[in-house]
Amino acid sequence: MKKNIILLAFLVISTLMIVPALAQTPTETQNQQTQDSSTGSVAAPDQAPATPAKQQRADEPRSIQQKIDDLQRQVEALKEQGRTREKLTITAEEQSEKEKSVLTAVGREYTLMQKGKFELEYSLRYEYTSSSELIAGEEHTTAVHPRANHTIRNAIGIQYGLLNNLTITANLPFVFAYDKTGSSSSKDVTDLGDLTIGLDYQPFKSGGIWPTTIFTLTGIIPTGRSPYKINRMTDLPTGNGVYAVALNMNMSKSIDPAMIFGGVGATYRFEPGGIDYNINGIVVDAVKPGMSFNAALGLAYSISYALSMNVQFQYAYHMGTDYLVTGGETAYVTPAYSSANLIVGTGWRFSPKWMLSFSVGVGLTKNDPDFFFLARLPFSF
Repeated sequence: MKKNIILLAFLVISTLMIVPALAQTPTETQNQQTQDSSTGSVAAPDQAPATPAKQQRADEPRSIQQKIDDLQRQVEALKEQGRTREKLTITAEEQSEKEKSVLTAVGREYTLMQKGKFELEYSLRYEYTSSSELIAGEEHTTAVHPRANHTIRNAIGIQYGLLNNLTITANLPFVFAYDKTGSSSSKDVTDLGDLTIGLDYQPFKSGGIWPTTIFTLTGIIPTGRSPYKINRMTDLPTGNGVYAVALNMNMSKSIDPAMIFGGVGATYRFEPGGIDYNINGIVVDAVKPGMSFNAALGLAYSISYALSMNVQFQYAYHMGTDYLVTGGETAYVTPAYSSANLIVGTGWRFSPKWMLSFSVGVGLTKNDPDFFFLARLPFSF
């Protein structure tokens, strides 16, 4: 009996637990479906089931086209950078040529020829020197007569580049000299001048803080009319009459937009042989020329690619010369003296191969010409 009562109670309790669950299941299922439906409607904008898929497929060509456009822009940027580098390279080459033309207008001693290159140069130099001279007149009278000396030197120079840092040079002048004293006495001569042959050597490349340095070794051959083999009362010399060797160190440095240049050097003169010279009636048998030392400093400025200006100061110190008579006795000694010039010049480059330079100099001591001008026309091959 008790077992039946317990079993019946268990069945009743089970029924009470199962029936509510079965009654709630359709409702919950419906609610879950409703919730899923509502959730799907909310997620529709993000998932874009139908229309967004088409839009994504439509956006894919646009993305590819955008990448192509980006690549094209990158290629154009690289091309522009290449053109910019090319322009910078050309500008650097033009800058180098401009600096060379500026220094060429100053003087050939500051530049070198490239290997295998040849240059021909014509130069014209005019010098004027004035002075006064005492001339004895009749009845023990003397008079002061003005004296004017005009010298014109036409010269042909050649340069050839043995190496990029080694150039050989040669220069031969043709001289016309005219000397007039007073109103009636005058003399003139036309002859060759002294031949010069030189080597220009640049030991190290320029760049950085160091200036461009060129060493010049020059030999002077007395092909002109020697002052020791003529009668100075009736004739004029066109050369120095001695063999000589000169060593110079020339430097230049670009300090944009200007260039500084200068140099120092020395010249040694050998004793001339076979002279026929007299001083105040004393026959001179031997001459011992003194050495000379020189220095220069200047500034050049490029106004444009074709036009430049320069100014420089030149100084030289000449040691005395001994004149010896027979037996080695010193008959006369010229004192040491200094000379100095202030020079202003310009250069005009009117083609890649042609250039015209012109300079005017003023003598600063009594041992210099009153003034001179120099025109140079180099032509490169």
